[in-house]
Amino acid sequence: MFFVLLASCASSPRVSSPVDETGLSLLPAGARVYLWADTVKARPLLDVLSFQGINGKDAAQVLDKTKSAAVAFFTDGRDGDKTGNRQFYIAAMGNYPQFSASLSFAFSKNWKKQSSSSGGSYWYSAKDKVALTMGNNLALVSDTDPLAAFSAAAAPGGFAEFNRGFALAGWMNDSAESINVFLASMGIPLQLPAEDFFFGAKNQAELWDLVFKIRTPSAAQARSLLALFSITRLFILRSNPQGGSDGEPMSPQQAAALLFANTPELDEAYLTLRMDSLETDKIALLFNMFTIYSN
Repeated sequence: MFFVLLASCASSPRVSSPVDETGLSLLPAGARVYLWADTVKARPLLDVLSFQGINGKDAAQVLDKTKSAAVAFFTDGRDGDKTGNRQFYIAAMGNYPQFSASLSFAFSKNWKKQSSSSGGSYWYSAKDKVALTMGNNLALVSDTDPLAAFSAAAAPGGFAEFNRGFALAGWMNDSAESINVFLASMGIPLQLPAEDFFFGAKNQAELWDLVFKIRTPSAAQARSLLALFSITRLFILRSNPQGGSDGEPMSPQQAAALLFANTPELDEAYLTLRMDSLETDKIALLFNMFTIYSN
């Protein structure tokens, strides 16, 4: 009876501000990358992607109960509000067995109940470095106190419109620095004046279409960037690098060939890059390679 009462008293997430359908407004500000996923449509992709602190295999049981999830990834373990050495934060929405989950935590030697700095309590696993609080329809997960107060994130202008139709989409803060480092690793000496960088993936049968959208400071700079991209594309396609299959790592040059497979599209201050349809495993290789070379 003691353990049943202990489990049933576990705090449910309390949200004071309105929550949009993506859950991105539940995330802390100051992250490097923000990601939203329709976990049903994006499930094949989520099962093979590896993220900082979490991976699809370990999260399989949670994904089975989740309809959508919003994720924030931080740089060097520091978030914008200095609320601790936060590395990631997840707001997941679905149908969760709150009571049975809390009961399992209570009987597990790996999970301990902790008091939050903002009131309430959460469960923490020192072994996995994961902290979480779960309600019937909302779960908050981080590597530190998920209930600690923070400034909420806000999606850049244009992201809500861009996000329509994708199974997985997101944006990157400080995008110019990361993109330029990535391009330099490919041997492409370009300095992009990127103010916003959006990315999205949608599935077609067993293939995935990737789209990248870059917002520049002005339409004139977008036109200049389009000219540079067009010239760069010609040199890349002539080299025709192959590889990145059968489990082999993908090189930056191979990623560049995929990225510039099609002519970039111009829309005022925006440039859009559309890749050819790719298999799930190749998307995972591309994602992991970008994570390594953009740091």
